[in-house]
Amino acid sequence: MSRDAVPISEILGRLLKKLGLERRAREARIALEWERLVGETIARHTRPVGVRGKTLLVNVDSSVWLAELDRYFKDAMLEKISSGLDGIRIDEIRFRIGEIGDNAQV
Repeated sequence: MSRDAVPISEILGRLLKKLGLERRAREARIALEWERLVGETIARHTRPVGVRGKTLLVNVDSSVWLAELDRYFKDAMLEKISSGLDGIRIDEIRFRIGEIGDNAQV
């Protein structure tokens, strides 16, 4: 009896989906890569806090930063997320004023 090798990433992906943890895994991956994706300056003023469908929810520490990000940086951020995270599709970013420290929650 011969068995074909299955990559662990495929097994874990199926397990996460079966357990309903796929969305949380995407959120964790985005959070871990956030500074690399958006740069140090933007990362200091923002925090990704959740994914709903294909929309990324991002807390921002001030209304000034919210306006700047929404008007001037949203498209570039979407591009960096799409190109920087294989297998994760984000079509929209919603910014909101909120906590960006370790206690930030959806």
